[in-house]
Amino acid sequence: MEDNTGDKCLMGQSNTNSSVFYLSPGEGKVERICTVPPGKGLLIPVMEVEMSDKEIPGASVEDLRDAAKKDQDGVNSLYLKIDNEEYTYDDLLKYRTQPTEPFQVIFPDNGIFGVAEGGPSQVVADGFYILTEPLTAGNHTVHYRSSLSCPDVGCVEPAFAQDVKYNIIAK
Repeated sequence: MEDNTGDKCLMGQSNTNSSVFYLSPGEGKVERICTVPPGKGLLIPVMEVEMSDKEIPGASVEDLRDAAKKDQDGVNSLYLKIDNEEYTYDDLLKYRTQPTEPFQVIFPDNGIFGVAEGGPSQVVADGFYILTEPLTAGNHTVHYRSSLSCPDVGCVEPAFAQDVKYNIIAK
C-alpha cells in the first residue's frame, strides 16, 4: 500500500488497544504527517523485508529465511533521528531482528508484491526495527534512511533505498 502523505497511517491501527503504533516503510523519499494517540510506542522499520511463499511459490520456511537474510545482509546504510536524538549505522546494527517463527498472513487476489492468487501464506521477516518509549502528547519528528545493495542472483531486490520522514502529532 503506497502512502506518500500519511493519509493511510491509521489504516488497521485505529480502534485497537495495542500499545504500539507501526510506521510504514517507504521507497525513495517520502514525507508523511500522521496523528498518533499519545501513550503508544512507535515501531520503526528502519530497514526490513518480509518474504512469503506467495512471492516464492513452493519455497520452504528455510528458503524464505535464507532469501530474507541475504537481502538484509546487503544493508549498507542505516540512519534514524527521533526528535533531536540521532542514531548512526553503528548504533542501529544491534537492532537487527530475525524472528525464529514464521507468521501467517492472508493475501487478497491481485495483492501487493506481485501476488496474483490470494490466500493464506507463510511469511518470515528480517530487518532493523526500533520500538520507542510511549509518546508524550505534542509534535514529534521521526526520520529514517536506509539502503542496501544485493547484486547476487536470488536477491529479493538488488538495490533499495528509503528516506522516510514522519511528522507525528500525538493527540
